[in-house]
Amino acid sequence: MSLRMTLRKGAKGTLVSELQKRLNAILAISQLIPDGDFNESTRKIVVVFQKNANITADGVVGKGTWTALANAATHLANSLVSYNILAGIAARYIGVKEVGGNRAGSSKKMLEIFEADNLTINGKTDGYPWCAAFVSLCVQKLLKSSNLYGTITPPREPSVSRFLNTWAKQNNCLVFSPDSKNFTAMEGDIVVFVFSHIGIVESNNGVIVRTIEGNTNDAGSREGVTVARKQRSPRLIKSVIRLPMTSIEVDRKLKYAAQYC
Repeated sequence: MSLRMTLRKGAKGTLVSELQKRLNAILAISQLIPDGDFNESTRKIVVVFQKNANITADGVVGKGTWTALANAATHLANSLVSYNILAGIAARYIGVKEVGGNRAGSSKKMLEIFEADNLTINGKTDGYPWCAAFVSLCVQKLLKSSNLYGTITPPREPSVSRFLNTWAKQNNCLVFSPDSKNFTAMEGDIVVFVFSHIGIVESNNGVIVRTIEGNTNDAGSREGVTVARKQRSPRLIKSVIRLPMTSIEVDRKLKYAAQYC
């Protein structure tokens, strides 16, 4: 049965049950019984989802809503990955230091970070803040080592703003705020801070977000000298970026998720 079939209040069957399971998995507030009955409770939850997805909130599940559900489920599937490679890649660089003044000196790993973006100043690849270059490098290595992420264009961004507003959008990443009702920052997500800084999530217990960041220091500056683990309040986070996975991997994980929804 096609997932493009339009469903509305009064519909019944296995497709309605699948819809209810997906809503339960995606929305924290949804606790629908997946009984295959598109009743008033199901309609209300559909409207909530549609509002959150910024699509027409009419309670009717048509092509646009199915597409939005599929996109949301793609990002949900990420949360079922037991180990995220990106955080592990970032951890390999903890302790790497510049020589001061945003200069790599003779450090091969610092030079690798600076050469991960497209910026040169007076013919030199270093000499400027490098938190976005560090995240770019880690994502580049992730895309080389994993087939989960399809044809994402590797980032080469020296700018936090471009990483968030250009690269993430062009590559269909999920971008959400730390107070989202549907998504929570998790291991392997990328976080953009309110003070024009960027890092990679290592863990999140709901109170403290633990990150790995470049160009920071003991005080948590965005203009430090090293790659380090930091503990951040969610209040300091502006946006969370989650990489999209390939449809094959998503389908596999959705089948797993459906057993427990």
